[in-house]
Amino acid sequence: MTTPVPIPHPPGVPILGNVFDMDRVTPLNTFERFAQQYGEIFVLNFLGKEIVVVSSNALAQEVLDERRFFKGARRNALEQIRVLTGDALFTAYHGEENWGIAHRVLVPAFGPASILGMFDDMYDILSQLVLKWERFGPKHAIDPADDFTRLAFDTIAYCAMSYRLNSFYTEGTPPFVEAMGSFLRESGARMTRPSIVQRMMGQTNAKYEQDQRQMMDLAKEIVEDRKQNPNDRKDLLNAMLKGRDPQSGKGLSDVSIMQQMITFLIAGHETTSGFLSFVMYFVIAHPEVYAKLRAEVDSVLGQERMRPEHLGRLPYMVAVMREAMRLKSTIPGYGVEPFQDEIIGGKYLIKKDTNVFVLAINVNRDPKVYGEDANEFKPERMLDGKFEALPPKAWIPFGNGARACIGRGFAWQESQMALATLFQKFDFRFADADYKLQINQTLTIKPKDLRIYAIPRTDTTFSLGLAPTPTPSIIKTAAATTSVNGTAAANLKQMYVLYGSNTGSCEMFAQRIANSSPAHGFKATIGTLDSVTSKIPTDGPVIIITASFEGEPPDNAGHFVKYIESTPADNAPFADVRYAVFGCGNHDWVHTYQRIPKLVDATLADKGAQRLLDRGEADAGGEGFFESFDEWETKLWPVLIETFGAVASDDPNAGLNVDISAPTQRASTLRQQDAQLGTLLVNKLLTKPGANDKRHLEFMLPEGMTYRAGDYLAILPVNPPASVKRVLIRFKLIPEQEISISSNSPTTLPVGRPINVSDLFSGYVELAQPATRKNIEALLHYAPSSGPTRTALEKLLADYVPAVLEKRTSVLSILSNYADIDLPLSVFISMLPAMRVRQYSISSSPLWDPTRVTLTIGVIRDEALDDSHELFQGVASTYLANLTKGDRVQMAVRPSTTAFHLPADPTTPIVMFASGSGIAPMRGFIQERAAQKAAGRQVGKALLFYGCRSPEKDFLYIDAELQDWIAQDVVDVRPAFSRDTEKSEGCKYVQDRVLHDRKDVIAAFDQGAKFYTCGSTRVAAGVKAACINIVEERIKARSAEQEPGSAAPTPDEVWAKIVNERYAADVFG
Repeated sequence: MTTPVPIPHPPGVPILGNVFDMDRVTPLNTFERFAQQYGEIFVLNFLGKEIVVVSSNALAQEVLDERRFFKGARRNALEQIRVLTGDALFTAYHGEENWGIAHRVLVPAFGPASILGMFDDMYDILSQLVLKWERFGPKHAIDPADDFTRLAFDTIAYCAMSYRLNSFYTEGTPPFVEAMGSFLRESGARMTRPSIVQRMMGQTNAKYEQDQRQMMDLAKEIVEDRKQNPNDRKDLLNAMLKGRDPQSGKGLSDVSIMQQMITFLIAGHETTSGFLSFVMYFVIAHPEVYAKLRAEVDSVLGQERMRPEHLGRLPYMVAVMREAMRLKSTIPGYGVEPFQDEIIGGKYLIKKDTNVFVLAINVNRDPKVYGEDANEFKPERMLDGKFEALPPKAWIPFGNGARACIGRGFAWQESQMALATLFQKFDFRFADADYKLQINQTLTIKPKDLRIYAIPRTDTTFSLGLAPTPTPSIIKTAAATTSVNGTAAANLKQMYVLYGSNTGSCEMFAQRIANSSPAHGFKATIGTLDSVTSKIPTDGPVIIITASFEGEPPDNAGHFVKYIESTPADNAPFADVRYAVFGCGNHDWVHTYQRIPKLVDATLADKGAQRLLDRGEADAGGEGFFESFDEWETKLWPVLIETFGAVASDDPNAGLNVDISAPTQRASTLRQQDAQLGTLLVNKLLTKPGANDKRHLEFMLPEGMTYRAGDYLAILPVNPPASVKRVLIRFKLIPEQEISISSNSPTTLPVGRPINVSDLFSGYVELAQPATRKNIEALLHYAPSSGPTRTALEKLLADYVPAVLEKRTSVLSILSNYADIDLPLSVFISMLPAMRVRQYSISSSPLWDPTRVTLTIGVIRDEALDDSHELFQGVASTYLANLTKGDRVQMAVRPSTTAFHLPADPTTPIVMFASGSGIAPMRGFIQERAAQKAAGRQVGKALLFYGCRSPEKDFLYIDAELQDWIAQDVVDVRPAFSRDTEKSEGCKYVQDRVLHDRKDVIAAFDQGAKFYTCGSTRVAAGVKAACINIVEERIKARSAEQEPGSAAPTPDEVWAKIVNERYAADVFG
């Protein structure tokens, strides 16, 4: 075994180590100086914390091996940043669940098709930069870092969140950017500052917290605006608000969404702005590069505005960008940690839990890779296959492996568009001809004090041309599934289209083939590769479309790849399979490009399958991503037709009929395509007078609709008649009147046909939503220029949260109170968000009756909190409460998270916590266990902790089936009566009863029980606190029995493990 040698290290001082060695302004200077002095590896000590720094390609290949090392976010600047961004993508600890959820939810939104779809929005923001530079004129010294910051900041906000920050129209540094810079600098400084010193820095600490609030306030504002004004844009914010993790079924909390947004706003603009600034410096400083770049731009773009197809036709620009990023990676390095003790370089010991800092900016300039001129700017080293021939980990500006930058494609397209358009429009030169590159560092680096002149070119007639670019047909996909009718169906040949896709591009291509199949004489079955893991179909061609992700299969293709690899090659196991493969990838990942498509293609052929067509490939980082698929598909169909004797049609739509289920016109207009009509069978009041109304509703499900205990029923309601009447009175309308609406953009309003005003305001718009700030600003426009109404509106704006949000003050309420606001009806309608569905936990089990479903709801009727004096009524609960037997209701079953279902093994014990109508899913669980027991199956113990006011007034279902289930020993109910505590063992709330009966909870846990909570956030928090209390008691008891010195887990760690493995919650309100 090799004897480790000491890692070189600069001398330090006792306790503080190398704190005083660090350049306080630009720490990167210190790292580069030590790398030059000590070589490819050295160790620094900060207040007793050691950091090993590696700066060569050879060592980087080892420490960036994800089998041996993982991204480190502890004991470094990232851990400081976590106080703001928590477990968001950039700062999550290794293995944190939320990282996986967010990554899987967001990857499709960063796919090639999605990013290409952002082209016009990116160009919109870019045009503001061009116009600014044009207006300032050729003698104005531009700070490119500042303006590129505005460009990148506004672009990420608009493209990812559909939110205009308009920083080009404000003076000074945008507040978020200023707060961010201050926050990042302080986060870095805290790494080398003793905690006792930190605590004494009151003013600095106050500023640190203020910066965090500044950034979080913007994130809250954006989320609040989207919730008040929902839309159907396929942006990142909608992906986070609506998306569910395909593996766990979980979504992101509002807090997590805001943390992710701040991460995007920081990482998405800070790095891009620095990168563009460095590119400008290097190009202007090298006239020969400048001339070649401008010539390429002129040749490709000419006098046209940039279009998506230009992106792949600028190879020299790409080389310039890669070379600039190599020399000045805006993220100069990142941390990793070993899973266990490791020897690297054959002689250096890296112990487990050691922070290793990969000095990427030096790795990218390793002379052993790039030669003695590694520090020189030479784009040619990235051309003619040289980039692809680089060794692994020689160009790592975007991070590494699974934790590499998720927004790489976004930033690359944004930067390409900016550089091409700017060099098409302007000539550039330094404001100071003697400028020497200096560095300004926060978490990232940028050129310091760089100023340039942008001189409008006189040899071009180029105009920005802000009209939308034509949308390539290649990125349009059919939304409907096609079916074939009549005798044509009998003549179609079977084919199979299988895809592996994380970002959605491969799935889109697969859907295109399936949609085209009938016109070419085939009937397609489409599915993921993982849907075929035991036998590949042999009764028709198998078309495989898949991608690679860091050389690994997509999430829905891993099992298929293992299957074909592990199948023995003896006797040609796939001899009857006939197939073709198309691969998607990005050649920037040189060493893993097209790995999985190549592997699948070669493995199938090697084991006997017949290849129908040479493998095709599309390069998301090159020219013609979509065109490549078009060309391959054009070759595919003739081969399939000839091989399988299919008969193609001259009519591309021959034999096809779009078969769409028939929801009502309202549901379709509101884009609730899965809503169907169910029928109310029972509506009864469960509570007694003096208690808030709780009702039990039973529906006959639409034909073919199924559910599981624990799922949701989505209801599309209508507004209360009283609210609709207030609108008609305010705008002097009568119920019989009809109006016609037209719109130049997609809308959820009924357009192109007359509609009754009562129907419009009843079913298509929300009337009770609190007014947004924008709504109030619009009302001010139509209010008198002075007087009490204007004063009142201005006060609502000034005190927005308490006066509007907390009091639920709607636009309708404001209009009802102030008759002199002369608001046009069209403006009022445009202010109102679309009517949305409401989801209720199902309170039944399909084992009771698979054709019926029940709800248990609380009816919301409160006194008005605003000045309207009108009763506040919950839209959906009021609608449901007023239904009578036979009424038809638009509904859809929506699955709950994977965890919020009963265990597959009915003998597994369950413990349930609920209050009020939160008993709904628990009733379904108990009903299912009762049906299983009645069928002779053994069922585990079920323990229900339930909170309400009193046993006589609102103990739901106790007088009916709940009492029967108790008698049948299906469930043990432990109530907590907040108004009659003497009847519930002195326990007032659910958490009190949990603590009172802790022995039974512990016994259930020891027997492997699964735990469920349904109720308000207050109930969930109370239950959590009680459980952690029990866990803490148990840890203390066990600690007394353990060997001295052994480390016991903390209560929070134990609770986190329980939540991850055996606890599910459905929290509302």
